[in-house]
This record gives sequence, structure tokens and C-alpha cells, in this order.
Amino acid sequence: MINRAIGVLRGKITNAMAHAPPPPKPASEMNVIEIVEYNKIPSMISYDRWWLFTWFVMVPVTIASGINAWIVENEHLSHGPPPYIPYDHLEQRAKDYPWRDGKRSLFHHEYYNPVPGQGYSWQKRKKYRLRLCVDTTA
Repeated sequence: MINRAIGVLRGKITNAMAHAPPPPKPASEMNVIEIVEYNKIPSMISYDRWWLFTWFVMVPVTIASGINAWIVENEHLSHGPPPYIPYDHLEQRAKDYPWRDGKRSLFHHEYYNPVPGQGYSWQKRKKYRLRLCVDTTA
């Protein structure tokens, strides 16, 4: 099985490196069947080149870029979002959104997107929980 795969691969490499031979006679002297048969040779060379390019260039590049994206995203997610600073130019709204409280966008994520004028909603809940955990009996 491995010998068969190596043989196929060797055939594709030699075919991809080949050049189309010159036509056997001028095109004006060839009939339609001869022209079609001659035109199959360059198309097979091109097919084998693209086959090799797909499997030995594009597949490894796709895998490597996926691994790189995964590593970079894990590094990015290892720290929290930046502190909330209420910049006026970032919070300008002509009118409120027609859903929820009007301040959160349709694809609002509570951990990554601050609510304009309020900050991150998870930080407020965290402070509230901390206040509840404080022992007030002493």
C-alpha cells in the first residue's frame, strides 16, 4: 500500500514538472480529435501541480495558521479586559437600541463589552458579592 502511494506521488511529481510537448503538426492540419487529445496534456500537468500544491503547501499552511491562532487566542484570554475608562467619544449614541435597556448592543458580551456609563457589568456583580461575603457581625 505504501509502495503504491509512493508510486502515485512520484508520478504526480514527474508529471507536474513536465512541460507540454510541441504539437505533432500545425494546428491548421489537425482535426478536432487530435486538438482535444493534445490539449489534455497541459491540463493534466496543471491538475497535478495544483494537487501537489493543495496537499503539500495549503494543508500544512492551514494547520499551522490554525495552531498559531489558537496559541495567540489563549495568550489573549489569559488576562482580563482592560479597566473601564468612560471616554465620551466612545459612548456617543444618537438614540438607544430598541432592545433590553437600550445601552447594550445586540451581540453584547458581559465580560468583554462595557455598558456605556456603567462599566463592565460583571465587575459590579463581583463587588456586590464581595460585600455580601464580608462578616458584619463583629
